[in-house]
Formats: sequence, C-alpha cells, structure tokens
Amino acid sequence: MQSRVHWLRTTIAGNIKEEKDMADTGSESIEINASAEKILAVVADIEAYPEWMPAFHDARVLETDASGRPSRAQFEVDAKIKVVDYVLEYEYPDGGVSWKSVEGNVKEIAGSYALEESDGSTKVRYTYSIDAGFPIPGFLRKQGVKVMVSSALNDLKRRAESL
Repeated sequence: MQSRVHWLRTTIAGNIKEEKDMADTGSESIEINASAEKILAVVADIEAYPEWMPAFHDARVLETDASGRPSRAQFEVDAKIKVVDYVLEYEYPDGGVSWKSVEGNVKEIAGSYALEESDGSTKVRYTYSIDAGFPIPGFLRKQGVKVMVSSALNDLKRRAESL
C-alpha cells in the first residue's frame, strides 16, 4: 500500500512540475476591418488597455523608442488565480510588433502581431508563448489561454473597428 501512495504522490508532483515548466504556445489569426496603421496605433496605446481589456488593472509605458512608440511597458493583469505583474520590451519589425518579458512574477511572456493589409482590412496573426512559472492545473491553464487569445484578437478587433 505504501508504494502505491508513494507512486501517486510522485506522479501528482511530477505532473504539477511538468505543467509548471511548460510554456503555452500557439498562433491564431483574425480579419480586422481597419488599416494596419490603425491596429498598430491601438496596440501602441498601452495606457488605454484597461479600457478595452478587462483583465488589465494597470498598463504604463516606461520608455519609448526614437519614433515615440512604446519600447518598454509595465502591466498588472488579473490572471484569475493570481494577479501578475510584468514588464515587456517591444520591437517593431516590418508589418507588426513583437514583445518579450524582462521582469515580473511571470517566468516568460513573448508574442507578436504580424499584420497583412489588403482591400481595406487587415489579417492579424497573433503568436504567443507564455510560461507562468508557477503550477496551474491543466483545465485552468486551457481556460486562461483561451481568454488571453480571445482578448488579444477579439478585443483588439472590437477596439480597432470602433475607433
């Protein structure tokens, strides 16, 4: 009996560790009825994020690049099981924007929006990699990723099309 209990504890602990050490990655796309320039302006208006993305409690630009675009920003986000805070650094490759975490209580956040404009609308491809750095049960992880992707694409679409 003891070996069965030990096996169960080891298995559960191992599963939690595996979930903790794995990044959630993926890529999704959406068509937005707005120009790429307008979409990038919405993304760059970091301090307005709490107005249109409910999970964001605070969003502040810390530094800007030579073009006046955010190059470093700080966020406080309600991740449901924990409020997380982090700092992202931004780059602006042709046709989009990318970011990666450099500080905070999340192990890794990285992502990008690649924009492809055509006939008055823009296809936005969102790519992400997130590793919370703390254990999250699988069903909560999946729900969290679903909410994050929805916000990153659907809330962006609503915001860009409403301006």
